[in-house]
Amino acid sequence: MPRKTNFSVNGSDYYRVTATIGKKEDGKPIRKQFYGESKKAAELKRDEYLAGIRQGLSVDYQKNTFGIAFRHWLEHVQRHSIKLSTYTKYESFHRLYIAECGLAGMRLIDIKASNIQAFYNGLLDKTTAKNVHQIHKLLKVFFGYCLKADILIRTPLLAVELPKVPKESETNTALSDSDIEKLVKACKEDMKYFPFVFACFTGLRSGELLALTFKDLDFKEDMISVNKSVGYLNVDGEFKPIVSDAKTAASIRRVPILAEIKPLLLSHISNARQIHRVLPISGDFLLFPSSAGIYREHSNFLQAFKRLCDRLGIEEGRTIHSLRHTFCTILARQGVSLLDASRLMGHSNVNITAKIYSHVSDADKKNAVQKLAAYFN
Repeated sequence: MPRKTNFSVNGSDYYRVTATIGKKEDGKPIRKQFYGESKKAAELKRDEYLAGIRQGLSVDYQKNTFGIAFRHWLEHVQRHSIKLSTYTKYESFHRLYIAECGLAGMRLIDIKASNIQAFYNGLLDKTTAKNVHQIHKLLKVFFGYCLKADILIRTPLLAVELPKVPKESETNTALSDSDIEKLVKACKEDMKYFPFVFACFTGLRSGELLALTFKDLDFKEDMISVNKSVGYLNVDGEFKPIVSDAKTAASIRRVPILAEIKPLLLSHISNARQIHRVLPISGDFLLFPSSAGIYREHSNFLQAFKRLCDRLGIEEGRTIHSLRHTFCTILARQGVSLLDASRLMGHSNVNITAKIYSHVSDADKKNAVQKLAAYFN
């Protein structure tokens, strides 16, 4: 059955529909034509355009590219409605994979499933299948917003197929006892390594650690108040630190200061005061500042730890998060209940803690089972 058309140009047939999009100064209507290979396709373009006009966009909004629309949404809509850690991940995906991709120069209303599919397929040459799934989740949120805001009336994601993600074997990234001993010894020899020891024996996330101030320390009760996090973000073209509330309600917590850590902590504070010439110390004094006395960048902190691991011969692949993992593993080995460990870690779900608890070594498991021998005495 031949498709129905009502307009021809250069030997090609199209269907054309017309809509009023506004009025001129003299009151005469402004009309715009929409073309498609069929009546349905032409009407779809018309409806999408009028939806944008109803949303208060300019009559030329359809010229906006996906790149412009996505960046505006990320910086001016999403940034104010999600956690700092989530926005940091989104901003990284945008900067590394989306900002200069093939979709960026396309008009938002022209993007189809085939364009998204080609984008995902190309990503597999640059990153992992797991990251492709993460980027897909991000685009789902973006296109979902476009639907709710009446900018689009359909999403191009419905017909997209995602790559299979290989099943990952869970590994224990906690430091061994010998590596912990190396870390503590290095700290006693040079106090610049104290932040890593502090992280190992408090279990704080790196953003929580780098946001700590002197007023967060309670030396009367020997407790640390964890209530905020910091991360560097690119905001309106400026790379700057953003301090936000704790990751979740469970992240707001008090963590004990180990007695053996306290002398090192006091020594660290004394050194920091001299280096940054902070006399007397104020409550807003950063506990682990950069050399310039401002919030330290995560990447700088991570690279310093990796260099230390290389120097000490600590097992390869350890990160700042490994120190947090180490703290939780030590709690498991010492018989701390799952619920108490979850509270100390600031986990919103005890199942997250349980996964780390499952990583105790075979030797620890044997020691635990050996306690059953008491029933035979």
